[in-house]
Amino acid sequence: MRISFIFCTLLLTSACHEDPIVVDCPSGIVSFSAQVQPIINQNCNVSGCHGFLNEAPFQLMTHQQVDSAVIYGNLLFAIKHQSPLPMPRIDPLLPDAYMMPDSLINIIECWINQGRQNN
Repeated sequence: MRISFIFCTLLLTSACHEDPIVVDCPSGIVSFSAQVQPIINQNCNVSGCHGFLNEAPFQLMTHQQVDSAVIYGNLLFAIKHQSPLPMPRIDPLLPDAYMMPDSLINIIECWINQGRQNN
């Protein structure tokens, strides 16, 4: 009886374990200026959003601004649509109308995991 209990306990606890999601990073160091900033510019710094003439509460024009968005936990959750305010969104009535492709999100996530270098 005791062996059955231990076996069931091990089975249930192992079934509840989630493996971490592994991000497939490009080889080498991800460059902020060559890879991350163009993604941000194309997807976030568009008219009415986080660009120079923005309507959003903050800009994402420089490394420091993007790094601050990462540090405060907003950027990655927003672009993955895991926050109350998913970004980018085109239509406020359809917040999931547009999401960056996973390949672009992965580049940003790799840059974050590599230490958010200003390179």
